[in-house]
Amino acid sequence: MVRYKLLTGEGRFRVHLIAQGLAVGTVAGFAAVCYRLLLAGAEDFSLAVLTGGLPLSFPVMALLWCGVAVVIGSLMEWEPMARGSGIPQVEGELLGQVSMSWWKVSAAKFLGGGLAIALGLSLGRGSPSVQIGAAAGKGMAVLQKLGKVEERLFLSSGASAGLSAAFNAPLAGVIFVLEEVHKNLSPLVLLSAMMASLAADFVSKHFFGLGPVFAFGVPSVLPLNLYGHLLLLGLLCGAGGALFCRVILDVQTLYGRLPLPARYRVVIPALAVLCIGPVFPDIIGGGHALVEHLGMGEKSLSVLLSLFAGKLLFTALCFGSGAAGGIFLPMLAEGASLGTLYGTAAVLFTGMDQALVVNFLIAGMAGFFAAVVRAPITGIILITEMTGSFTHLLSVSVVVILAHVTADLLRARPIYDSLLLRMLRKSDGAVSPGKILLEGTVCPGSPLDGRTVREASLPEGCLLVSIHRFGEEILPNGDTLLSAGDRVIALADGSRAGRIREKLLDLTGVCPPEKHLWE
Repeated sequence: MVRYKLLTGEGRFRVHLIAQGLAVGTVAGFAAVCYRLLLAGAEDFSLAVLTGGLPLSFPVMALLWCGVAVVIGSLMEWEPMARGSGIPQVEGELLGQVSMSWWKVSAAKFLGGGLAIALGLSLGRGSPSVQIGAAAGKGMAVLQKLGKVEERLFLSSGASAGLSAAFNAPLAGVIFVLEEVHKNLSPLVLLSAMMASLAADFVSKHFFGLGPVFAFGVPSVLPLNLYGHLLLLGLLCGAGGALFCRVILDVQTLYGRLPLPARYRVVIPALAVLCIGPVFPDIIGGGHALVEHLGMGEKSLSVLLSLFAGKLLFTALCFGSGAAGGIFLPMLAEGASLGTLYGTAAVLFTGMDQALVVNFLIAGMAGFFAAVVRAPITGIILITEMTGSFTHLLSVSVVVILAHVTADLLRARPIYDSLLLRMLRKSDGAVSPGKILLEGTVCPGSPLDGRTVREASLPEGCLLVSIHRFGEEILPNGDTLLSAGDRVIALADGSRAGRIREKLLDLTGVCPPEKHLWE
């Protein structure tokens, strides 16, 4: 009965869902805040040491850095699901392809991520915060002994809360879970995730204040006669995002070919940072400080190009090693570098006002994110919330759309889908048992529009349990006629969730971004 109410939203269960979302958001938000504070302290430590703030000789630092790198590698060997960003693991769990140990992932992510940033590695807090929040949500479900359907709803809410607390971006947290993690609009997920995201944002603001993450602002609105520059910036972000994906994946492949045990791979970027940090400190750490520096003053084209290339290569070197940390914040720093590079070039060659460069910095972050992750709505909302200004909403949207299309034309696969596919290919094939809740909306002209349930050719292992039409619920049978606008809810076998979801999206007329991911 509880599962039926969860599927249909019947009775007072929506009130219960709101309460649970608030509870998950509070716990997950506090966990993400603790992680954010830990990484802030670790980054301050690494910057102080690597720039000569502490009197340590190079041999001593090399020995210490290598030892910590081996500890990180051992932690990742102890809990492989804590490797890398964490977002592919969350997506894999929601598809029923993998199963996280919530407490082991949280412990390994906190300790491994904190140590990685303390070494100065170019890894971010955003993606790990999503996984930490999801693990907190799953832990609450496990402790309450809830079923798999409810557990995954808690996990989604926790993921939303994690991103919200990481960047003071509650709306982006919700949209990210719907657009990237679930890749469809689910009213139940929307309600629960929204409550969790708002609760996490409330917790976060008690620690970090009410202001946005990046407070450099926009001194003046970009004039419409300069929008031609946005077209070029969108193309540049799309190409840059495709390059970013390719380099990240290629370096990860190179690591896999090294005759070196996985636990020792983090030693490579750990030694590299000792050489890079003292001479090029802007590219170490997650990238938050880099974005703020770019928004504060003028830099030459050569310096900006060096920042973009250096941050890209060093991020790939760090992420490919398998250390606990994400590419969310580094990719935003890459976009900021690219946007500032273009804006500075426009100032030099067209006489554009220097004060407008920050507009290109902001648009570059959103465009680069959209090209890499292929989540354009999230990119627009995220950057709007992180900068605390709606004045650049139109210009950001133009760049995001063009960057998204350009990356598609260049056949660059979304980074998290690629990482998920690689992870599943390396896994032992173990999946979590149980059923998974799938939803979809029938689009006009889709294969389901105008057909009965009997004629629908639903994939094996998928049971259609409810249809919502104009606010009313219909319990389907073989003769039930489906029509455009119907929200269909199905239960799927967890072991085949990936193929079933792809088939269901095809039938409803939605072409998923991860098309053929499971082939």
